[in-house]
Amino acid sequence: MTPGRADLQGLGPKGRLFETLTILSLHVKAASMLLLRHSSCALSVRSAYSRLAATRRLTTLASSAFVEIISRSTSKHQIYQSLSSDPFVNLSIEQYLLQKTPEDSNVLFLYVNRPCVVVGRNQNPWLETNLKALQTTEKSSTRNVLYVRRHSGGGAVFHDEGNLNYSVICPRDVFTRDRHAEMVARALQKIGAVNAMVNERHDIVLTQNPKDSARQKDATGIEDPPEESTPQALKVSGSAFKLTRNRALHHGTCLLDSPNINNLGAFLRSPARPYIHAKGVSSVRSPVGNVSAGLVETAEPFSMQRTIVRIIDEFARLYKAGDEVRDCANRLNMNESEFNAGDDWVAGTVGEVQVHEVPEIEKTSQMMRSTDFKFLQTPEFTFSTFPIEDDPRPRPPLPSSLPPSTKISIRAKKGIILEASITTSTDAHTMQVQQRHSAELLTNKILHEMDEQSWRAIVDSVVAIDSDGPGGQQQRPKDEVVDDLASFICEKFGV
Repeated sequence: MTPGRADLQGLGPKGRLFETLTILSLHVKAASMLLLRHSSCALSVRSAYSRLAATRRLTTLASSAFVEIISRSTSKHQIYQSLSSDPFVNLSIEQYLLQKTPEDSNVLFLYVNRPCVVVGRNQNPWLETNLKALQTTEKSSTRNVLYVRRHSGGGAVFHDEGNLNYSVICPRDVFTRDRHAEMVARALQKIGAVNAMVNERHDIVLTQNPKDSARQKDATGIEDPPEESTPQALKVSGSAFKLTRNRALHHGTCLLDSPNINNLGAFLRSPARPYIHAKGVSSVRSPVGNVSAGLVETAEPFSMQRTIVRIIDEFARLYKAGDEVRDCANRLNMNESEFNAGDDWVAGTVGEVQVHEVPEIEKTSQMMRSTDFKFLQTPEFTFSTFPIEDDPRPRPPLPSSLPPSTKISIRAKKGIILEASITTSTDAHTMQVQQRHSAELLTNKILHEMDEQSWRAIVDSVVAIDSDGPGGQQQRPKDEVVDDLASFICEKFGV
């Protein structure tokens, strides 16, 4: 076997490049043995060999090498940055890295998404998000805020261009829930956020004076903790985890300089929350802040790139990855996809190219974009405008424009309505008829497919049964009651 080939197993066609360089190195070695006999040539030969050895260690590969290089058995340390701001692309690449990288490898993946709300795999979008607020009008200066469901658990989080997402994939036997949050906290301390620390819920918080940073109570993190005991602890990073048989994924947010820091509640406060009793994971509100507002020991202006450099440094130090991969990762061209590889490391940029070139990534991306994955994964929940046995909480008063006798109850599982009742009458017999009729109209309907016209038609049909007028109120025309009741339901379900 040609010397050096054993190191190239798993690279396939790309191994030819490594093999060529190895053969060249043998020729240079042979030449050096001859030239070293002449002392005047010794220095130049050593320089030539050093340059070739450096080339052997660092090889630039085409983007098409991605599949082979990430799964190479010797690729122990891998660092990637994304060129894409599409959350579906980035989460699909992240999932692929979890599935395909060697079981004993350590992977760092950094990405920034366009504005979006990302919920956990077992969460309820009607409970965790304001779906109506995500659909901004054309008059808005911003694009629509995307709704995304990820593969990992945990709670709802808001991403935008001021939020850096970090993902670390490692062997399961070295994983702890604080390990990588502490890694990022050390990086934040080195850019001047000296008060960054990891709390008991594995979140990164800044302990500082309220005047030093914007504060807001909001459901903005993955696996949000209860309200902090001190108002000075501002959450800047939350985490979620996914464990497989041999691998562990820890991904987290990092609110570095979000322009929406004072607006997060507009997207993460559901108007249906007071009426919903749900299974699955619920987000808990925490005070949040930007890292950029909490820098106290730095003369340099805040820079996301400086933060990225420090996180890469801390990752390389934590996993003893060496200077080569660290330096190469910090010199990546962020304008095009590229990969650089050494004997035991890979550093590169990823993005849309991988979606087009890797069928599994494209398939995952399409699946995550589908309404089936977004909505039909939702655990069972009940929406009720009145207290029920499983949820005796007091409910907010209904709008004064609705009949006081109005009652709405909907039970759904995996996004499909299982039971439903809409009544407006005060008469017991009429109420029973309305209950049966509304159940016939709504049972087995797919909730997210119900539009304003659909809801109005159903409400109109139910209200028409109340012959004495909605709730016995003759003073209001039926059409007005229908409009108001349909609008109430549509607002709660984000239609």
